[in-house]
Amino acid sequence: PVLEHICSMTGNEASDERYEQETAFYSGLLSRLLLSAVIEGDRRDTAEFMNGTQFPAPPSDEILEQLWSAHLRQMEDHLDQLPQDSPIDRTRRTISDQCRRAAEQPGGVFRLNVPTGGGKTLSSLRFALAHARRHRKQRIIFTSPLLSILEQNAAVIRDYIQDDSLILEHHSNLVKTEENSQQLDEQELLAETWESPIIITTLVQLLNTLFSGKTTAIRRFHALCGSVIVIDEVQTVPSKMLSLFSLAVNFLSEICGATIVLCSATQPCTEQIEHPIHSPIPEIVPYDPAIWEVFRRTDIQSIGTMSLEQVSEFALKTLDSADSLLIVCNKKSQAEHLYSLLKDGDFALFALSAAMCVAHRRDRLDKLRNALEQNGQKTVCVSTQVIEAGVDISFACVIRLSAGMDSVIQAAGRCNRSGEAGPGVLAPVYLVQCQNESLTKIPDIQRGQWATQELITEFSAHPEQYHNTLDSDEAVGYYYRALYRREPREHRDYSLKDRPSLFSLLSLNSYCTQDQPYFFRQAFRLAGSLFQVFEENTTDVVVPYGQGKQLIQDLCGEQAGRDSGYLRSLLEAAKPYTVSLYQYQIDRLNEENGLIPLQGGALGLSGHYHAETGFSIDEPDLEFLWR
Repeated sequence: PVLEHICSMTGNEASDERYEQETAFYSGLLSRLLLSAVIEGDRRDTAEFMNGTQFPAPPSDEILEQLWSAHLRQMEDHLDQLPQDSPIDRTRRTISDQCRRAAEQPGGVFRLNVPTGGGKTLSSLRFALAHARRHRKQRIIFTSPLLSILEQNAAVIRDYIQDDSLILEHHSNLVKTEENSQQLDEQELLAETWESPIIITTLVQLLNTLFSGKTTAIRRFHALCGSVIVIDEVQTVPSKMLSLFSLAVNFLSEICGATIVLCSATQPCTEQIEHPIHSPIPEIVPYDPAIWEVFRRTDIQSIGTMSLEQVSEFALKTLDSADSLLIVCNKKSQAEHLYSLLKDGDFALFALSAAMCVAHRRDRLDKLRNALEQNGQKTVCVSTQVIEAGVDISFACVIRLSAGMDSVIQAAGRCNRSGEAGPGVLAPVYLVQCQNESLTKIPDIQRGQWATQELITEFSAHPEQYHNTLDSDEAVGYYYRALYRREPREHRDYSLKDRPSLFSLLSLNSYCTQDQPYFFRQAFRLAGSLFQVFEENTTDVVVPYGQGKQLIQDLCGEQAGRDSGYLRSLLEAAKPYTVSLYQYQIDRLNEENGLIPLQGGALGLSGHYHAETGFSIDEPDLEFLWR
């Protein structure tokens, strides 16, 4: 029956080739699901034998229904105590109530398209709890594209759930496993499984669970069955894998009984691609101009081309009329240069980037918020994209180096966030084309930038068609159509150099000759080894920031080598004190003895970490590290 359902999943309007491709792809996901169950059973039995303990059985449907009911009731009691004084507060409650009503619908794929600042985290949590209770779902999985968003969302979810024993926060690859078909890699027993009722994880971990060839990723796949999966900022799914992602969403919803919620204020047009998510996708909160108007707090303005030196001069001028300013860059090198140009100014200056561990970014954000609250204190933050989505912080003005319109709108969400500029006042968001900017190594940002420029040209000629604002639904739709036109034909199928696309390898697989009598002809091992969310493999390294210093020492100790439970607890505690490094950085640090081997196969950093800007391959800064 499952195979019959798979054969019927591709629509009647599809060509014969598309029908055969998608049917083979879905069959491959079915085999992954079965393998996941086998691996989980094997690892679970092995862990029980080695530890001499028996893991508890999964909770029954009745217990889960009671669990979801209790926490939904607790959350709604908490929501009832929130203020309803301002139009924004009342509109957020309206959105939340619509999510609560939509949760009664049968499972499937939903869109939650609400304006930036519309209370998406709480509304999606309310939907997930109510839907899980109504349909007896096994677990709720929240994904975020960036660790900064994940940490903030995790804090909100923990505050409303108020039971940490139910929550697993998984966002680190500290444990490195070896692929060995002859014997079980003992490190796999330390890897995270998704058996908790509530999982908070990154988009990378979800995509790895769907497509990576590592057994630790395949093992988690079965945990997606019967779940509510909330994908925050879905527009950040890399465009190269939109076909894989869309078909996987179809499989999860129609075969695995999962309910998928696609959250974003700038929803990608997945209906426009060759292998789409099955449409129509219902809107949890139907578009209402009255709702969006309440959250319209900024005016996005394109102001031409500038060098970084001119951007710094323009930034200083904006501070004449604004108390706070955020500058968002496409590259860490740009942010570092602007930071150096502005560091002698008469204002509080902050830097944020992925070169900082989560704990460091959290501390900087706390200090940044305190500075923004000080009357008369001018404040500037120079950041990469880590700040532009999900971070609850507000500036009087934003300068964004030109990028995809989805990124620009997210950056605008950090401006005048609660309408502090006054009723009806639109705060400025300046869009700047950076002079001599090289984006050849980040082509997704480059294509997004080109599509944004095409939108700006069209908008300048016919602003009334876009309601005179660059962040309207019509403008966002035009941007995505322009973006898709600029992408190569096989780009969204995860194209590979000198090979068939990853989609081809996981479907009909032209590498397999037609005369071989196999039902499963997919190149699973090859595709799994080639899949990576980003172009370069990275390694998470524990940094000696704050508590990270002691954790590095503890992870070098003998007790961590003897006691697997103690080791697991240390690795869990180390997650907020890690940064992701590329292989060339790892190689250079090894040459300089800059890495420390830790128990559990993890690595620690012995230098190259700065108090203000985080990791730097060129700056040992050992005095800061160990004083």
